[in-house]
Amino acid sequence: MSAPPILAPLDAYRLWAATWESDPSAIVALESRYLTPWLADLRGRRVLDVSCGTGRWLEYAVHAGAEIVGLDFCSEMLARAAAKQKLARKLAVADAARLPVADACADVVLCTLSLGHVRDAAAVISEMARTARIGGTVIVTDFHPEAFRRGWKRTFRSGGQTFEVENHYHRIESLLAAASGCGLTPAAVEEPCFGEPERPIFVNAGKPALFDEVLGIPAVVLVRWRKQA
Repeated sequence: MSAPPILAPLDAYRLWAATWESDPSAIVALESRYLTPWLADLRGRRVLDVSCGTGRWLEYAVHAGAEIVGLDFCSEMLARAAAKQKLARKLAVADAARLPVADACADVVLCTLSLGHVRDAAAVISEMARTARIGGTVIVTDFHPEAFRRGWKRTFRSGGQTFEVENHYHRIESLLAAASGCGLTPAAVEEPCFGEPERPIFVNAGKPALFDEVLGIPAVVLVRWRKQA
C-alpha cells in the first residue's frame, strides 16, 4: 500500500474542515481530558485561542463565562467556528507567529494540537508570551515527540482518500527553553498516554488491537506557563 499524500497544513485543514468535528479522534479526546481541568476557572477572563480551528475551546470558554478571541490561518476552519453561538464576531484569520493583537491583552493564551504544524515553534511561543498579561497563563498542547519518534502520523480522510498533514518535531526541552526567554515560568507539564476513556474510539474505528499496542506511549504533551515579566 502506498503512503498517503503529505499536505501542507493550510491545504490539509481546508480539506479537513468539513469533517474535523465529526471524525472522532483519540488524540483530541485525550488532550481534552487533561486540558479541561486546567481551564476550570475562566469566568470574567479573556481567552486568546491561537490556531483555534473550529472553535472547540472557544466554545468551552465562552460558556464558562470568558471573553474570547480566536485566531487561525484557515478560513474554512474559522467558518465552522463562526457557525457556533457567540463565536462569529470573535474570530480572525492570522499567522500564529505574527498575531494581530495588542501586547498583554489576554489572561489565558492557548495553542492546542497545532504547534507541530509550524517550523519555528519559538516564534509562536514568543507571540503567545507577548499577548499574555503579567500573571497570565500560556498553554500549549501537541502530539508528543515520542509519538513522532515511533512513526505516528497525523492523518485524516477526505473524499474517500487518506492524507497526512505535514508536521514538525519539537522537543519538550526546546519548548521550555524558548519560553524561558520570554518571561514564562513553567507551571505544569503533562505527558499522558491513552487510557480506558479512549478505548471506545479505537474499538469503533475497528482498531482494538492498536489500542493495546499504544498503551504506555506518551501520546500528547501539555505545557502550562505563568507570565512573570
